Amino acid sequence: MCLAHSYAAGGVRGYGSPTSAAELQRLRGLGATWISLTPFGFQESLSATQVRGLYGERSDARWQSSGETDARLVAEIRAAHALGLKVLLKPHLWVGRGAWRAEIDPGSAAGWEAWKASYAAFLRHYAEVARDEGVALLAIGTELRSSALRFPAWWRELVREVRVVYRGELTYAANWDEAEEVAFWDALDYVGVNFYPSLAEAPGDPEAEKQRRLEEALDRLDALAVRSDRPLLLTEVGYKSSRATDVRPYEWTERIRGRGVRDDVAQARAYRRFFHAVARRPRIRGVYVWKWFTDPETREEGPLGFAPRGKPAEDELRAAFGACASL
Repeated sequence: MCLAHSYAAGGVRGYGSPTSAAELQRLRGLGATWISLTPFGFQESLSATQVRGLYGERSDARWQSSGETDARLVAEIRAAHALGLKVLLKPHLWVGRGAWRAEIDPGSAAGWEAWKASYAAFLRHYAEVARDEGVALLAIGTELRSSALRFPAWWRELVREVRVVYRGELTYAANWDEAEEVAFWDALDYVGVNFYPSLAEAPGDPEAEKQRRLEEALDRLDALAVRSDRPLLLTEVGYKSSRATDVRPYEWTERIRGRGVRDDVAQARAYRRFFHAVARRPRIRGVYVWKWFTDPETREEGPLGFAPRGKPAEDELRAAFGACASL
């Protein structure tokens, strides 16, 4: 499960809080065996060259109110470990105005060199956290298409540098339409994919067509795993509580407010279809569902959101996780 820090009121119910500890218990009861935690780095714009992390006293003052500091992150890792949950530490970048991190471009050779140095320091910090806390798996990046495809040799060198610091397993969380173009999977332990392909042109499309498109997308990933000689991790997969959840699974909830129709059954049906398909694919070694909030009362997403908690989708996840545990 992708466990998301709740930012409201300075993160009082976010990572490291008693509220989050209770949610970890609920996830363990659901049958989850792994969680991903997503510490954020921030940059002002797509052309910015500096990544700012939330490193306690050293973090940018503007982001201190989020509550997502190292101390809180470490507390969350320890609480998860105490329950027997393994952790994928998956740093994300947040770009000003909600721009997509895949389109980062400092615009010049000098700008790229500055960005790469800043990002390497950001990642090295979390590699040290992962090492010190015995984290089992670290993602070296998330949806950073513009640099991943442009500078594969640099990413390989970054992987080598991280392995000096951190001896656990590594992946990269590629966007689903980026993964086949990544040239450094062989340097990592897993092919990681954030999996949100469209399965329909309209909500009323036949179920058989949705299943066909899902199987086709998974076939491509299976083929990629064979070419890369690496197992697959679906580092994110998620469906919203929306009648159109199969049409654009990747679309942010905030962008469909006011024009979507809530449909919890459609969300549950999408998860049932997904888990039925992946159960027959042994190259897929793990799935992280997007997303479960540390605060069950958060209003960050609204009624059309991804969060499965308290919806029919939660029952689908319990059934799927239970089936995995019995294998």
